[in-house]
Amino acid sequence: MFKRDDCTTNGPPISRRNLLAAMSAFPLAGVLPVGATANESAKYPTSDEVLMGMGIEDVSVIDGIFRIITPGSMVTLGPDNVLQMRQRIGADRELLELSLDGHFAPWLLIEHTPFRCVLEGNGLRITIQGDSVLIFEPRQNMNLMFQGFFAPKYNKELRGNRLLLDEQGGCGFFSIPPRPTEFLDKEEPWSFLCHLARWDELWVCICPPRPEDPKRMSESISHDILYYLLKDKELTERYASRASLEEIARHCQILALHEEIWADAPPWVADPPGGWYDHPKPWETDRHEPVDRDAFVRMLDDAHQLGLKVVVYCSPYYSSAPDLIAEFSRVLNQYQLDGLYFDGWCPIRDDFRVGYQFMRQARALLGNRILYLHSSTDPFGSVEVYLPFVFTYADFCLRGESGRGEADLEPFLRYTISGRQISNSVGMWCYYGSTDEPGYQFVVPASAHIAAALQNHARLWRQSRMWSRFPDELARFDREYYGALEKH
Repeated sequence: MFKRDDCTTNGPPISRRNLLAAMSAFPLAGVLPVGATANESAKYPTSDEVLMGMGIEDVSVIDGIFRIITPGSMVTLGPDNVLQMRQRIGADRELLELSLDGHFAPWLLIEHTPFRCVLEGNGLRITIQGDSVLIFEPRQNMNLMFQGFFAPKYNKELRGNRLLLDEQGGCGFFSIPPRPTEFLDKEEPWSFLCHLARWDELWVCICPPRPEDPKRMSESISHDILYYLLKDKELTERYASRASLEEIARHCQILALHEEIWADAPPWVADPPGGWYDHPKPWETDRHEPVDRDAFVRMLDDAHQLGLKVVVYCSPYYSSAPDLIAEFSRVLNQYQLDGLYFDGWCPIRDDFRVGYQFMRQARALLGNRILYLHSSTDPFGSVEVYLPFVFTYADFCLRGESGRGEADLEPFLRYTISGRQISNSVGMWCYYGSTDEPGYQFVVPASAHIAAALQNHARLWRQSRMWSRFPDELARFDREYYGALEKH
């Protein structure tokens, strides 16, 4: 958690999660920490539920050709043992091809559920999921060489994982455990080579897995972070007054409430590895209870009367609740909320499967309610390499708290912040952590940054109560941002 000092902080961007990422990142590709298991079972059970429309749309086997269609992809495997992967949203185009050795044949369709199909060969299993993820599970050592038929404008690698994107979509390769890989682009088509061992997994995602949601694209979020303003007694209104909510409702449809609404965590809670936080630290609580229940409920009633949807802070990353789904369900139902704000979704780890399954369970819990996700570096401790097939289960994805990495502003906004034709979650810019200046800058976005964000399909939050200390700048933001949004 940052410590506020007027409107800025000095030095490089740093946050609770950023500190932990720096301390736990693995130094070498293909090297696992001592004691880690290469193929550890997920603690959250897998599910075949179709979520957000991402399921198996059609399966056929004609003349020895398997064809599996999802909203975002079409996968075919014929007698020639060539696996073809086609993108269907953003562009209808052949994306990837994988020539498989003949010894894998014959292929059998051994499982078909609403969410997944499984093809089994002699030494290799391929699962095709409704969220346009293909999971390769070798039963022997092997090399897989994919060929790509688009020209990536965004090409980022970390510990063998690689994300390849252009304006229309793209793909990603993520192995469990990390393995050295090669990207060969001196000739066309380019190639991606991955060397796998028995019991490894290679996850290949086709982007985007679902269409954009016009309703979510049209909604604006008011999201203040008031913890330290309250702690330093620069602000006394923990729960927004009716007048404050009326001002927010003129511009926003969603009210996101941060950690300061909750009481302190109990004294026994432990910080994540590498963390050292003093009480009060409500982000680590095992049970989310308001500091002032009556004031909290009054604020919720006022917000709903004004037409605002309310989402509240819950952190899978920090919370000490033993059963996250049960605790988050309790909070949703007890206070009749419109959704949840997740501050992170997965501890820093290369085996992301438990976090992925948790995110699917969270989406199933929420149904059509809002999932607003903050994920600046999860799960790899990286700004630039991330998992679009996880972000797609969120309605909104907030990124940028941990800086821009090595990217210039335009590609950072287009491929790190924006989810357009990548996850198709609405990409939100966590502005204070990735302005032109070093450190955290708690200021109203500059005019040039507002224009750049919208040009690159990124959205900005409105920090309504924080920015009210700068009334002229807040008025400028409202004119420029919401005026431009009306034209998009």
